[in-house]
Amino acid sequence: MTVTRLSGTDRLATAIAISNQEFPTAGSAKAVVLAGGWAFADALPGAPLAAAKGGPLLLTTGSSLDSRVQAEITRVLPASGTVYVLGGWSVVPPAIDAALQSAGFTVTRLSGADRFATAVVVADTGLGNPSSIYEATGMDFPDALSAAALAVVNKGAVLLTNGNQQATETSAYLKAHTGDKATAIGAAAAAADPSATPVVGATRWETSAKAAALVSSPSVVGVAAGYSFPDALAGSAAIGSLGGPLLLVPSTGTLPAPTQTWLTSVKPGVTQVDVYGGQLAVADAVATEVKTALGG
Repeated sequence: MTVTRLSGTDRLATAIAISNQEFPTAGSAKAVVLAGGWAFADALPGAPLAAAKGGPLLLTTGSSLDSRVQAEITRVLPASGTVYVLGGWSVVPPAIDAALQSAGFTVTRLSGADRFATAVVVADTGLGNPSSIYEATGMDFPDALSAAALAVVNKGAVLLTNGNQQATETSAYLKAHTGDKATAIGAAAAAADPSATPVVGATRWETSAKAAALVSSPSVVGVAAGYSFPDALAGSAAIGSLGGPLLLVPSTGTLPAPTQTWLTSVKPGVTQVDVYGGQLAVADAVATEVKTALGG
């Protein structure tokens, strides 16, 4: 079994490291998805978009495009390729669009009036209304991170609920696409949409394990911290593209029982584990526990 840690000096560098592994050959991506690295809400639907467009999900922070991120976009994306920017100007400032255009790329910004509307725009305009929908609360990130990898594996989209109440934009989208199969990841989304198939655990760890169990006989698994979103967000696009789930784990300490149980259930089929983030995100001891549970 191969256990690989993909990390950098910060969240931007970790996303770049993930991109380097997924697209090692220069110019091999068909597009890039760029999301805000400090605000999770607009970024959450980005993983299935990145996978569908054939590119990595990269992050940006601040008022200008980080030079490292620009260098990775230039490396991985052919000249005049498309960069999909997620969210409004308060999340990803317009100066970043201008910098990308000046570098010769085509910029397509997908955004709505709020996080719920942005997710709908991604599902509609970005993904062309896929038939599989994964709902998760847009007020926190763990459930949506677990949903994102599933959406990648099953070529679906992530829509957001307003906690345990349905968002107006999400409700309107679902009513317009009554043939879609909707799965609610987490207790909040299940309460918001009782008509969806619920995948609910008592904790974020159990919900993540139950979501992972929806991927049949995976050979690869992504592992990321469950108390922060950036590493898991970029990782969910990459691991989902390989056909594997994203499993959320604590940064330190013992693996939760549901996590341990699921890992044991899929051995010895798993041959590759990608750990996203550095030691502060997922300590070596936790990664070792994951490997041991898988029989490695």
